[in-house]
Amino acid sequence: MRQRYKLNHYILFFIFSIMIVMSVGQYIIYSNYKRSLIDDYKAKHTYKSQQVREDYRLLIDQLQYDFRKVENQNILKINQLYERYEREKKHFDIKKVADELNKDVAFGEYQVFLINRDYIVEKASYENDIGYDLGQYKAMKDLLQSVFDKKIDIDISVPILDSTSMTFKRFLHKLSDDGKYLLQIGYVLNIYENLKVKYQHYSREAISMNIYLVNEYILQEINLRDKLFTKKSIADEWKSSKSLLSLLSSHTNDTKLQQIIDTIDRDVKNKSLNISHELSKVFNNKDRLISYLDLKSNTFFIYSITDGLFIKGNEMKLIIKIEYSTNELQKNIRLVFYFLMTLCMVIFVILYFIYLFLYNNVTNKLVGIINDIQEGNKSSIRAIKIKEIDYLNSKYNESVEKTNKEREKNILLLKENKRFIADTVHQIRTPLTNILMNSEMVKKYQNDQKLLKFINQIEASVNMLSNSYEDLAYVTTCDTIEYRPTKISLSKIVTQRVKFFEIISEVNLKRNISNIEDNIYLVINDIECERLIDNNISNAIKYATPNKPIFVELYNNKDTNGVILEFKSFGKPIKNVARIFEKNYREYEAKRGLGLGLNMVKGICKKYNISYSATYIDGQNIFTYTFNSPRES
Repeated sequence: MRQRYKLNHYILFFIFSIMIVMSVGQYIIYSNYKRSLIDDYKAKHTYKSQQVREDYRLLIDQLQYDFRKVENQNILKINQLYERYEREKKHFDIKKVADELNKDVAFGEYQVFLINRDYIVEKASYENDIGYDLGQYKAMKDLLQSVFDKKIDIDISVPILDSTSMTFKRFLHKLSDDGKYLLQIGYVLNIYENLKVKYQHYSREAISMNIYLVNEYILQEINLRDKLFTKKSIADEWKSSKSLLSLLSSHTNDTKLQQIIDTIDRDVKNKSLNISHELSKVFNNKDRLISYLDLKSNTFFIYSITDGLFIKGNEMKLIIKIEYSTNELQKNIRLVFYFLMTLCMVIFVILYFIYLFLYNNVTNKLVGIINDIQEGNKSSIRAIKIKEIDYLNSKYNESVEKTNKEREKNILLLKENKRFIADTVHQIRTPLTNILMNSEMVKKYQNDQKLLKFINQIEASVNMLSNSYEDLAYVTTCDTIEYRPTKISLSKIVTQRVKFFEIISEVNLKRNISNIEDNIYLVINDIECERLIDNNISNAIKYATPNKPIFVELYNNKDTNGVILEFKSFGKPIKNVARIFEKNYREYEAKRGLGLGLNMVKGICKKYNISYSATYIDGQNIFTYTFNSPRES
């Protein structure tokens, strides 16, 4: 059978479903808003980073342009240095030479260096570089050796950042005439202040900003934070740059960067990686940008790389790392979250009040009406706000009022009917008694045996009529007269009733066989006991097979210490044992009757706690009654 649920359960399920849908919807909206805020945040700061990169690129382009303008002049200066060294050798004064080289220079400055065959700066007009070992980096060592071996006449380096002064230098190398030194001049340009002004402007909006100069051989950070600078060796430059590469590697998971870091850790002096070229491979997208958002640590990193207008190949590149705070983004995300949570809570509260309204004005009202319907009372529900429920309630009350009127009318008719039956029964009693007495007298004093058969039929009919009369009298009075139990001899009553039905059985071609144990006493009303016995015997006579005996047995059950009364008759099995004791039920409609007998018996059994059953064994219908009430034997 299909399972049914209460209306309140459906309402709760509906409300709960809406809450789930709302929660999922709010989560989707939140996720979309969050993604949109993140995208906007990234786009905004990417644009800022591109502005920063463009401004610094312009400065580097200007720097490159200035270096290129003096390339011919630089060649003249290195040749001029070569000639001075050739003439003066033993009396070579490096500072005077440097002063002379700078006499006619309006922009920039020249510095002079002598590098011995151990690749160490032995003499220098810029004293901070004296003793600096250029051979600690393999690529630089090989380049200088090429000049010593006269494979290169003049070597012109890429611009290099001087960590001591934060100035940019471009070096030219030429072998001295005696082959003892490499003559080196450095053309120096100072754009530090311009770089710092830009740094101070853009760093206000960032947590940190770092700018790195990258060429084929080395990666150097332009220190725009400190006021004092110290000389760094190539190894020191590499070690300080490792932090950038490690961070960039963790944000990109790029194996090339990890290879560079591993090379640095393994062998600083002998590495020969083309750093500029390798980093170009990492920044291989259209915008040449790498970004990494980490909401947990409240940071957003943007790395950008740029070439210059005058920079060829991997000669020199600029990397800018900017770290932004995500406080504003986190705040906006929280605002969206709180707004949606508040909206969700408001909707939940509204749904809760909707549920209360439905519960109080629909479910509760309907349940109240249903309870009144089940109890058969007029609905007591008031203050109904739902028009349809109010209409149902009013129509139900109208129906109840109409039904009550009909019921009162029927009760009145029933009372009148019962009074009529009682009066009729009373009117029948006297003539029925006279008929019984006169039939007995006729039977006693007539001697014509031919009339005996007819007299017996008359007597049997009168006895049946008397039995029906007693049933009708009991039915009409059982709910108004108290039938009090007394101690009676059940053995005697059963014997008497069997004898009463002898003539009736004989006329109906049946005979009664009784097996009644003596001295069995029970506490029961004698009239009700007779009704129980009479109805079972009369049913047996009516439905049993002709010319077959009807057995009536009364005995003590030694196992249960109870009294058992049984009625056995041959005949067809009972069709519906479960309904045989119901009121107005007839096994065979063709055989007319009141349909009250066994139902009357059922009521008596219930009153005296008598167990009853109907079975069919060996072609016999057996009605068994077990008396459990107080008794004496």
